[in-house]
Parts: sequence; C-alpha cells; structure tokens
Amino acid sequence: MFDDKKEHKAILKSLGKKIRSIRQQKGLRQTEIAYRCNFDKSSYHNIEGGKRNITIITLHKIAWALDEPVSSFINN
Repeated sequence: MFDDKKEHKAILKSLGKKIRSIRQQKGLRQTEIAYRCNFDKSSYHNIEGGKRNITIITLHKIAWALDEPVSSFINN
C-alpha cells in the first residue's frame, strides 16, 4: 500500500526540484512564474520547495507558464 508520509514528501520534493530546475534553465524568476500562474509568490515558493501538494490543474498551469509539457515534470 502506498501510504508512507516519507514517500509522499519525497515525491513532492522531487517534483519541486524538477520544476525549479526547468525554471532556472529558462532563466526565469519565481515571481515571474507565480505571476503567470496567478499564484501568490509564497505559494509558488512552497511548490518548488516540495512543501505543498498540488493538483494536476496547478501542474498544468506551471507547465504552461514554463512552456513545457506536463510530462516534463513526471519522473519515470
């Protein structure tokens, strides 16, 4: 059963690191992506920090803001 809090935290951290990496490769600031997504800067910061569980809709917004397919953020 997939119910381990450590595993959940690891997944969120991994997703946040991937989002941050792509954003940095594109030379964009957190504030710019937060603005494009209509998010509060602190909320976006928490996403990249792996501290916030997000919906697929939120991930889609971030992908759009970064001009990336959603699949770019999912590890195999």
